[in-house]
Amino acid sequence: MKTLRWGIIGTGQIANAFASDFRYVKSGELRAVASRNKASADAFSAKFDIELAFVDYFSLINSHEVDVIYIATPHVHHYDLAKACILAGKAVLCEKPFTLNEAQASELYELAERHEVFVMEAMWTRFNPVIEQVLEWVEEGEIGHLQSIQASFNFVAPTDPNHRLMNLELGGGALLDVGIYPVFLAQLFFGKPDFVQNQAVIGDTDVDVFEQILLGWENGQLASLEASLISCHPNRAILSGTKGYIEIDSEWFCARSCRIVDEANNERAVEFDFPGMGYQFEVDEVNRCLEEGLLQSPNHSWQDSLALMATLDEVRQDMGLYYPGEEQPSHEDLDHHHHEHSHHKH
Repeated sequence: MKTLRWGIIGTGQIANAFASDFRYVKSGELRAVASRNKASADAFSAKFDIELAFVDYFSLINSHEVDVIYIATPHVHHYDLAKACILAGKAVLCEKPFTLNEAQASELYELAERHEVFVMEAMWTRFNPVIEQVLEWVEEGEIGHLQSIQASFNFVAPTDPNHRLMNLELGGGALLDVGIYPVFLAQLFFGKPDFVQNQAVIGDTDVDVFEQILLGWENGQLASLEASLISCHPNRAILSGTKGYIEIDSEWFCARSCRIVDEANNERAVEFDFPGMGYQFEVDEVNRCLEEGLLQSPNHSWQDSLALMATLDEVRQDMGLYYPGEEQPSHEDLDHHHHEHSHHKH
């Protein structure tokens, strides 16, 4: 199998973390980077010893030197860039959220299927060894019947109104950036929820800065989730079962350790020693899928990604938060919504 040549679009914080962890992947070569700013592209390629630096995204997308493209731009650009990659026949690993909403995601996955191009949402947490361990414990019934999940992703973000997290035009807000992680964890174990409730705080720039989300399933399982851009938190996750519970240590979405505690309070802890932040595991998954000729990862499938986007859409609709270009439901549609919600200005 030839070495897969990777390209990165975007040179921000997440692109830096990804490129930094690339040295730990089992196979693959980091071949190219693109930024709309020449100085950024050149600095990034020098920092990570990347051969090609493009000042235009589409030059990288159409380059014959690249097989797989990692998209690490602000959320609002994911759809257009992923679409261009698919049409150019390039495999795609696109940062989460895959797109702004389920409709966009659905269109791209259909396009990928038609053009037979591999596409995966970069839900890197799914491939973390701790998460794999927790999945195994739950599947083996180590904590009995899994009843509830509590998870949060909170931090204090820059308050600059032009920062991508605070900017409505760039798809800002807590939900799509960090809230997606707790929702992902709940759906990884329980599937798409039957009931969605939330309380949200909308900030001065009209994006959500804090929310608590309660998800429920017909069979009595619950998930209590929190996301914030304005407060600190231990960011641990707890999975409660009928025979014990599992605690994923902070920060649970990139954890190196977890513990299982039984009814008698006996504790078993597991620790994983891996270098970097853990972005290498999603790269290994993409490379594995490509070597096997798959169009999607069985571990974070198109269906998983769409179910995640659908829940985020529902929460956002409940908040009344829409991004530029999105269709807002008419008043008749809103009358059919029996969701409890309230919004406070922060």
